[in-house]
Amino acid sequence: MADPISSSGLVQAERLLRELRSGHERFLSGCSAHPHASYERLEQLVSGQHPTAAILSCADSRVPVELLFDAGFGDLYVVRNAGNACTNATIGSLEYGIGGLGISLLVVMGHEGCGAVTAAYASHGELTPQLHDLVHTIRSGLDEVDPPLQGDLRKAFRHNPVQAARHLVQGSALLRERLEAGELLLEAAYYTLHRGEIEWLGQIDADGSLQPSCLVD
Repeated sequence: MADPISSSGLVQAERLLRELRSGHERFLSGCSAHPHASYERLEQLVSGQHPTAAILSCADSRVPVELLFDAGFGDLYVVRNAGNACTNATIGSLEYGIGGLGISLLVVMGHEGCGAVTAAYASHGELTPQLHDLVHTIRSGLDEVDPPLQGDLRKAFRHNPVQAARHLVQGSALLRERLEAGELLLEAAYYTLHRGEIEWLGQIDADGSLQPSCLVD
C-alpha cells in the first residue's frame, strides 16, 4: 500500500473538495471544461492512476459522477452501487483507493428519489436475496437516525449518505485511523435531481459525529 499522506493532507483534502465544488459549479452554469477527456490522457494513464478524490455514489443512471464534477479520465476514484450502500465490497474498494492510492478525500453522495432507499421502506416480497440484503443494509442505517424518520422518504434520501458514511467509518479500521490522524477528509453530500445541485451536508469524524462542512462560508 502507498505511504500515508503528509501531515498537510487535511489542508490538501479541503482544497480538493473546493475543486470538486468548482467543477460542479461549472457544470451547473453550462460551462463545463471537460478536462482530461482526450485519447492522449488515456495514454498517459496506461502506466497507473493517481485520482485526486474517491466518491461513493448511487448506481442510478441519473447521477453521472464525473459529469457532475466536470472531471475526466483518471481524476476520480468512483465506487457505485444501488443506494451508495456500505457493503463489505464497498469498504474494500474504498480502502484500496485510500490505502493503496493515497487518496485523502472521500465523498459519500446520495440523491433525491433514490430507488434503493425507496425499496428499503417498501414490501420486500419480490426482492432477490441479494437485493434484500442490500436494502436491509440501507434500512438498518436509516433506522438509527434520531429522531426516527417514520418512513418520510424526503428525509431518508438526505440522511442516507450521512448514515452510509458513518457505517464506512464503523466498518473500516483504515478509515478510522486516517480520520484520527487528520490524513483523510470524509464528506457527505446530497444531489437534487430536480435542480441538479449538490448540497454539502458535512464532515464525518472518526467517532461518526457530523461536523459542518468546510465549504460552508
